[in-house]
Amino acid sequence: MSDSVKFEYEQARNIVFTEDRWEIRSREDVDAFFAEYVNYFRALDKKVYMISNIDDLRVHAEVADYYGETARSTVGQYLLGFARYGTKDISRMTVRTSSLKAKLPSNIYSNREAAVQAVEEMKKEKPGGEAV
Repeated sequence: MSDSVKFEYEQARNIVFTEDRWEIRSREDVDAFFAEYVNYFRALDKKVYMISNIDDLRVHAEVADYYGETARSTVGQYLLGFARYGTKDISRMTVRTSSLKAKLPSNIYSNREAAVQAVEEMKKEKPGGEAV
């Protein structure tokens, strides 16, 4: 698996769609993964909603706590809300576990359409645009 994140911003809906292709085995991997997000969001320079395809994201148990903490302290500051989706059980399980350990909502759905619907519902609940 080649470590990368693909970003696509849909301005009309203020949603960034990402495709995570990363195997996270170490703290250095966590830092490199989230650096991709921070660089993208800094350049975008606005708060957005995010929907991530996590089918090719693997977070190893040894770094799950650090992954969750880093997600909360970095990417969260750029988001109004988020949802994730994937069909692979292992990806869904590792990301859900990391999120729960960091006390973040897992917001994991089985397909893109369900994740988009969840974000649209979040928008209705947060008309003032509060952060995650």
